[in-house]
Amino acid sequence: MGLLTYILEWTVFRKPFRDIDRLLEDVRTGKPIPEAKPNPKSGVLMIDGPTLSYESPDYGAWQIPITEIVAFGEYSTDNGPYIDDWFMVFVTRDFNWLEASNYCDGRDAVREALAQHWNVESLHGGLTFSTEFNSRCIWPAGIAGKPLFDYVERPQSIWQKIKSFGIGLIDKDLTAEVRTHLQAASSS
Repeated sequence: MGLLTYILEWTVFRKPFRDIDRLLEDVRTGKPIPEAKPNPKSGVLMIDGPTLSYESPDYGAWQIPITEIVAFGEYSTDNGPYIDDWFMVFVTRDFNWLEASNYCDGRDAVREALAQHWNVESLHGGLTFSTEFNSRCIWPAGIAGKPLFDYVERPQSIWQKIKSFGIGLIDKDLTAEVRTHLQAASSS
């Protein structure tokens, strides 16, 4: 039985495992996911001159001048796989942020254009396979790789918990480290 398992492992199953290993390594190094097809409900992200805009039937619409963005990051939730669970975050000068689904059309073109604009090699995220609440900064370099958000469970009454079938609500806010870095950068 051991010899048969060994032969199957190195013949039939080796190529899929090699492909998965290669995909995971690409994600770890910040390369885009190959052939990931956008979801129409996830919306469209685009740059038109000096403006970044997003429109989605599920997540709303917004637009902002690129010059107002002071940080870029990503976060994931535990909501997948049937609804979007991975988002890009654009932090503005006033420490608010705008979000766009990472499954939207135009995401790779926008990341490449912003990377050029900010003179960085890549803005591709590393939370591709995250299945829990997680976040990380991607730009600027001083906070890259650091958590972007703190997550806090929203207090609910017993009646609210019953109505939501026991599912708690999670709030997020920029971490103190991110705020401190961005405040120091804006004052210099």
